[in-house]
Amino acid sequence: MINRHGHAGLVLFAAALYGGPVLAGMAGHGAQALPVFAALFLLYMAASRKPDLATGAGWAGLAIMAVVQAGIVVASWGLGLGAAQLLGPVALPLWAPLAITGLAAGVGTWALRDAAEMNVMLDHAIREIEALKATPAPGTPPPWPEASAAARAAYDRFRAALAQGDGVSVSQIDPLVQRLEIEAGIEAFDLLFDDVCTDTADPRLDFAALRFIASPALLRALVERGEGGVLPAFLLNAAAPSTRHEARGRVLDMIEAGAPADQLPDPAWLDELDAAFPGEGYGSLLADRLAPETP
Repeated sequence: MINRHGHAGLVLFAAALYGGPVLAGMAGHGAQALPVFAALFLLYMAASRKPDLATGAGWAGLAIMAVVQAGIVVASWGLGLGAAQLLGPVALPLWAPLAITGLAAGVGTWALRDAAEMNVMLDHAIREIEALKATPAPGTPPPWPEASAAARAAYDRFRAALAQGDGVSVSQIDPLVQRLEIEAGIEAFDLLFDDVCTDTADPRLDFAALRFIASPALLRALVERGEGGVLPAFLLNAAAPSTRHEARGRVLDMIEAGAPADQLPDPAWLDELDAAFPGEGYGSLLADRLAPETP
């Protein structure tokens, strides 16, 4: 069976994606389809690199991608024209090469959808399943029991207070999360994390969740639970710059606190984030992440 992440899978995907304009050239079709091929290439590249269109740097990156993909399309089409001269033309309707490239671009874009966030949620679920499978001694409470009624009531009050405002700043959010810590403590974390995962359109909630675990005591407790990096990793590529800033801050807090490497973001992903959000500090965060591993 061919694995889409393996060598054979990647070769087949590239052949389908870039083969469309080559086949269009071999079939003798004119340049009228080249903008469509370029748009399909750009769709896939934008899905893989995820430029932040809320910033000028993101738009500049998208423009560079468009120019590069247009050049690749023209070169591939020219290669097909040359092959037709040497080997003879092939009989293909124009829709066939477009369908091949369109299908490859669509499959590639779908495969890249929220992969990092899904991995974080799966890690969280696996840890909870492993905890359920454990067999503690009789009378020993579970490592992190269900939130108590008092904690849930405190969390409901927190969400109600959070909904009354619309700003995203430390001065507005910290009083709310500090009260939540006093009233519910670590019990509120799972409630917060579940809501962050399901309510992906609320940057104020994301920011508040990250400020909640900015408490050294809470972050230390989460690290001891093996979940210190779950929330920051989930929000490292959030849409809101303020959320990304706080997520980087929590990762740095963990590094400075000596958290285990398996709770820190993967260096390869930090490198990708540095390319997707240039100048935001992912490069220096990557250096800090690797420093403890450097002999």
